[in-house]
Amino acid sequence: MYKNYKKLAKFTQRIKTVYIKGIKSKKFLSILKNLKIDVVVDIRYSSVYPIYFAPKNLRELLVENEIEYVRFQKLGNPKKLRNRAGENFELARELYRKHILKNHKEYLTDLFKLINRRVNKNYALLCYCPTFDPKLCHRFWLREVLISIKRIRLGFEGEFKLEYVSKNKIAQEE
Repeated sequence: MYKNYKKLAKFTQRIKTVYIKGIKSKKFLSILKNLKIDVVVDIRYSSVYPIYFAPKNLRELLVENEIEYVRFQKLGNPKKLRNRAGENFELARELYRKHILKNHKEYLTDLFKLINRRVNKNYALLCYCPTFDPKLCHRFWLREVLISIKRIRLGFEGEFKLEYVSKNKIAQEE
């Protein structure tokens, strides 16, 4: 069982989360380098703003800096779900999890397989929301789901749930 704990810890440590709201390209690249990110997983449902982080532009920027880019738009958080939940973040989390597990399980499975198979890579789940509170953003909820899948496959019981992390402990901040 100890071996499985190590596998779970390694898997968990390889999945980070980042946001792009209010950040320029140079700062964003610095954050990725500090986190030792090899692959950016873009999970924005809508990627209109800012234009320099549109998928095509972001891919070019990352490739120029030897970072892979993959887009999983279907794992984004649709506006209809956000509107339905309003400020009720527990409901928002529940709606999002149900949405991806029911409607986009194949994309979730593909992302899990990508991360699970490529064990020497570090991943960053990317969205627009500038928050560090796991209760408030789908990038944290998706990370929870991915880690829960790994837990189940390794024979652990129960669901993984992130707890709030103080801003002082976040590597993304200066």
